[in-house]
Amino acid sequence: MNLPIQIFTGATVLDTILVWLASGAFLVGAIVNVSGHSKIRAGFVRLGFPFWWCWVTSALELATAVLLVTAGTRYIGVALGTCIMLAAIATIMRIRNYRELPPPLVFLLLLILASLSGQA
Repeated sequence: MNLPIQIFTGATVLDTILVWLASGAFLVGAIVNVSGHSKIRAGFVRLGFPFWWCWVTSALELATAVLLVTAGTRYIGVALGTCIMLAAIATIMRIRNYRELPPPLVFLLLLILASLSGQA
């Protein structure tokens, strides 16, 4: 069966694992944000965003996850995900709530590792 898109497979098993791990992290983030749970919405409001921004973030994270595992678009996914995580880090730094820094830093690290792996 031929899919309309080609799924990423790295030059090595480690390449594939790193890309799929980064994609999985963004997929989980998208699922958490799309839930729109009251705590999630309150967190976005506390960061200075409108309550509905969780759904925008979810859509961007889902797009990142898909782009990461689609052959030929991995670097676009890395760029998009990096923009999302840098914006999250800047926002957290702006309000000086440094306890919330680890998740976006881990996501950024996963993106860096995924970008360094094998072929696009």
